[in-house]
Amino acid sequence: MTTIESYESALDPARTAFAQDPSVRLVQDPAIGETRLESFLITFNALGVAMTEPVEGWIRRAGQACVDTGGSGTTELGEALQKHAAGEADHHLMMISDLRALCDRRTRAGRPAPDPDDMLGLEWPEPVHRYRELHEDVIAGDTPFAQIAIENEIELLSLGFGAGMLDNARTLLHSDGSELSFLDEHVSLDVGHTAFNKRQMAGFLSERPDALEPLVQAGTAALDAYRAFVGHCLALSPE
Repeated sequence: MTTIESYESALDPARTAFAQDPSVRLVQDPAIGETRLESFLITFNALGVAMTEPVEGWIRRAGQACVDTGGSGTTELGEALQKHAAGEADHHLMMISDLRALCDRRTRAGRPAPDPDDMLGLEWPEPVHRYRELHEDVIAGDTPFAQIAIENEIELLSLGFGAGMLDNARTLLHSDGSELSFLDEHVSLDVGHTAFNKRQMAGFLSERPDALEPLVQAGTAALDAYRAFVGHCLALSPE
């Protein structure tokens, strides 16, 4: 088994736990109903801003930390991360736009809608703090290269979880996509990003097989935090 195959095998439990989580499954299931899915998406976008706005900076800073650390494979990975960072700029603005569009949709339908600015001012729940702290700890620690594992796992979610949620939302909300720009963009964009991530990890691990465990730990922690985030958003979404 190659080192990248060892990484994939080690991530199976966390990926399976995410895919089988009841909240994750429900937001992809038509059984959730239009109203609750709409409420979930409002909360998901509002609280998701805090998890999305810093992404460009996290990747860029992790890349710089890798370059500063130096060593076999680490400098090259750091330079690749820095180049990749610009592609993540301002994605949180799509979430804000979708939040406002979803609230407006409810108002137009004669249903009570929260104020978007009030939603953006919600206190961050524990999973958001955990997700942000994970990135900061990786960047400031001895293994900044583990940022690539976080990116890999979160962007892989777009191809499975994100695509399932997007299809469900289009069906239940009868949406033309104007309220789903963040999901739509990432389902399309992250095909290329996941290929980049896997290529970078495979090359890095061929140079640094000793880095396997930190990569596994970071990828697992990212999935666990994001799974908790989805559950929290659903818990705040009424029937």
